[in-house]
Amino acid sequence: MSTPKRKQLTQELNRQVRYLTANSVIFSKVVADKVGQHSTDLECLDFLLLSGPSTAGKLSEITGLTTGAVTAVIDRLEKAGYVKRERDKNDRRKVIVVPNKTKIDSEIAPFSMSMGIALETLSKEFSDDALEMTLRFLTKANSKATEEIVKLRKK
Repeated sequence: MSTPKRKQLTQELNRQVRYLTANSVIFSKVVADKVGQHSTDLECLDFLLLSGPSTAGKLSEITGLTTGAVTAVIDRLEKAGYVKRERDKNDRRKVIVVPNKTKIDSEIAPFSMSMGIALETLSKEFSDDALEMTLRFLTKANSKATEEIVKLRKK
Protein backbone atom coordinates (compact mmCIF):
# COMPACT_ATOMS: atom_id res chain seq x y z
CA MET A 1 0.00 0.00 0.00
CA SER A 2 1.36 3.36 -1.00
CA THR A 3 1.15 6.08 1.60
CA PRO A 4 1.95 9.75 1.06
CA LYS A 5 5.12 9.31 3.15
CA ARG A 6 6.24 6.29 1.10
CA LYS A 7 5.59 8.16 -2.14
CA GLN A 8 7.65 11.10 -0.86
CA LEU A 9 10.48 8.81 0.27
CA THR A 10 10.49 6.95 -3.06
CA GLN A 11 10.56 10.20 -5.03
CA GLU A 12 13.41 11.60 -2.93
CA LEU A 13 15.34 8.33 -3.22
CA ASN A 14 14.95 8.46 -6.98
CA ARG A 15 16.09 12.09 -6.98
CA GLN A 16 19.18 11.29 -4.89
CA VAL A 17 20.08 8.31 -7.12
CA ARG A 18 19.86 10.65 -10.11
CA TYR A 19 22.21 13.10 -8.34
CA LEU A 20 24.57 10.23 -7.53
CA THR A 21 24.71 9.01 -11.12
CA ALA A 22 25.11 12.54 -12.49
CA ASN A 23 27.92 13.22 -10.01
CA SER A 24 29.52 9.91 -10.98
CA VAL A 25 29.51 10.92 -14.66
CA ILE A 26 31.07 14.30 -13.85
CA PHE A 27 33.66 12.75 -11.51
CA SER A 28 34.59 10.26 -14.24
CA LYS A 29 35.02 13.09 -16.73
CA VAL A 30 37.27 15.05 -14.36
CA VAL A 31 39.45 11.99 -13.69
CA ALA A 32 39.63 11.26 -17.43
CA ASP A 33 40.69 14.85 -18.11
CA LYS A 34 43.40 14.59 -15.43
CA VAL A 35 44.93 11.51 -17.09
CA GLY A 36 44.37 12.64 -20.67
CA GLN A 37 41.85 9.97 -21.61
CA HIS A 38 38.25 9.85 -22.79
CA SER A 39 35.75 9.32 -19.97
CA THR A 40 34.13 6.49 -21.97
CA ASP A 41 37.53 4.78 -22.11
CA LEU A 42 37.92 5.00 -18.34
CA GLU A 43 34.39 3.69 -17.78
CA CYS A 44 35.20 0.71 -20.00
CA LEU A 45 38.40 0.25 -18.02
CA ASP A 46 36.36 0.34 -14.81
CA PHE A 47 34.08 -2.41 -16.17
CA LEU A 48 37.22 -4.48 -16.77
CA LEU A 49 38.44 -3.80 -13.24
CA LEU A 50 35.03 -4.67 -11.76
CA SER A 51 34.28 -7.72 -13.89
CA GLY A 52 37.75 -8.97 -14.73
CA PRO A 53 39.52 -9.46 -18.05
CA SER A 54 37.12 -9.72 -20.96
CA THR A 55 36.82 -10.08 -24.69
CA ALA A 56 36.04 -7.01 -26.78
CA GLY A 57 32.70 -8.61 -27.64
CA LYS A 58 31.74 -8.98 -23.98
CA LEU A 59 32.81 -5.38 -23.30
CA SER A 60 30.64 -4.29 -26.23
CA GLU A 61 27.73 -6.24 -24.77
CA ILE A 62 28.19 -4.78 -21.27
CA THR A 63 28.55 -1.18 -22.44
CA GLY A 64 26.28 -1.18 -25.46
CA LEU A 65 29.03 0.35 -27.56
CA THR A 66 29.48 -1.02 -31.05
CA THR A 67 32.29 -3.50 -31.55
CA GLY A 68 34.07 -0.87 -33.65
CA ALA A 69 33.81 1.69 -30.85
CA VAL A 70 35.05 -0.86 -28.31
CA THR A 71 38.00 -1.69 -30.54
CA ALA A 72 38.89 2.03 -30.66
CA VAL A 73 38.56 2.25 -26.85
CA ILE A 74 40.82 -0.77 -26.39
CA ASP A 75 43.33 0.64 -28.89
CA ARG A 76 43.53 3.93 -26.95
CA LEU A 77 43.76 2.17 -23.57
CA GLU A 78 46.44 -0.17 -24.91
CA LYS A 79 48.42 2.72 -26.40
CA ALA A 80 48.29 4.45 -22.99
CA GLY A 81 49.47 1.21 -21.32
CA TYR A 82 46.29 0.67 -19.24
CA VAL A 83 45.38 -2.65 -20.88
CA LYS A 84 47.00 -5.36 -22.93
CA ARG A 85 45.56 -7.92 -25.30
CA GLU A 86 46.30 -11.56 -24.55
CA ARG A 87 45.33 -14.77 -26.33
CA ASP A 88 42.87 -16.91 -24.38
CA LYS A 89 44.73 -19.93 -22.99
CA ASN A 90 41.79 -22.25 -23.78
CA ASP A 91 40.85 -20.83 -27.18
CA ARG A 92 43.73 -19.17 -29.05
CA ARG A 93 41.24 -17.52 -31.43
CA LYS A 94 39.90 -15.35 -28.60
CA VAL A 95 41.65 -12.21 -27.45
CA ILE A 96 41.21 -11.16 -23.83
CA VAL A 97 41.62 -7.54 -22.71
CA VAL A 98 43.53 -7.44 -19.42
CA PRO A 99 43.87 -4.31 -17.26
CA ASN A 100 47.40 -3.27 -16.27
CA LYS A 101 46.72 -2.84 -12.55
CA THR A 102 50.19 -1.45 -11.80
CA LYS A 103 49.88 1.37 -14.33
CA ILE A 104 46.28 2.09 -13.32
CA ASP A 105 47.26 2.23 -9.64
CA SER A 106 50.15 4.59 -10.32
CA GLU A 107 48.48 6.95 -12.81
CA ILE A 108 44.69 6.86 -12.41
CA ALA A 109 44.16 5.83 -8.78
CA PRO A 110 45.75 8.98 -7.32
CA PHE A 111 42.85 10.93 -8.87
CA SER A 112 40.04 8.41 -8.48
CA MET A 113 40.73 6.94 -5.05
CA SER A 114 39.58 10.05 -3.22
CA MET A 115 35.98 9.07 -3.98
CA GLY A 116 36.48 5.61 -2.52
CA ILE A 117 38.08 7.08 0.59
CA ALA A 118 35.24 9.61 0.95
CA LEU A 119 32.62 6.87 0.70
CA GLU A 120 34.51 4.63 3.12
CA THR A 121 34.66 7.51 5.61
CA LEU A 122 30.95 8.18 5.13
CA SER A 123 30.11 4.51 5.71
CA LYS A 124 31.50 4.78 9.25
CA GLU A 125 28.42 6.84 10.14
CA PHE A 126 26.13 3.85 9.49
CA SER A 127 25.51 0.55 11.26
CA ASP A 128 26.30 -2.78 9.60
CA ASP A 129 22.54 -3.35 9.21
CA ALA A 130 22.11 0.00 7.46
CA LEU A 131 25.06 -0.75 5.16
CA GLU A 132 23.66 -4.21 4.36
CA MET A 133 20.29 -2.65 3.48
CA THR A 134 21.96 0.00 1.33
CA LEU A 135 24.08 -2.63 -0.39
CA ARG A 136 20.99 -4.74 -1.06
CA PHE A 137 19.20 -1.70 -2.53
CA LEU A 138 22.15 -0.66 -4.71
CA THR A 139 22.74 -4.21 -5.96
CA LYS A 140 19.10 -4.52 -6.98
CA ALA A 141 19.12 -0.98 -8.43
CA ASN A 142 22.14 -1.87 -10.59
CA SER A 143 20.36 -5.00 -11.79
CA LYS A 144 17.24 -2.97 -12.65
CA ALA A 145 19.40 -0.35 -14.39
CA THR A 146 20.96 -3.06 -16.54
CA GLU A 147 17.49 -4.40 -17.41
CA GLU A 148 16.31 -0.91 -18.36
CA ILE A 149 19.40 -0.32 -20.50
CA VAL A 150 18.72 -3.57 -22.37
CA LYS A 151 15.05 -2.68 -22.88
CA LEU A 152 15.90 0.84 -24.08
CA ARG A 153 18.48 -0.48 -26.56
CA LYS A 154 15.86 -2.77 -28.08
CA LYS A 155 13.39 0.07 -28.76
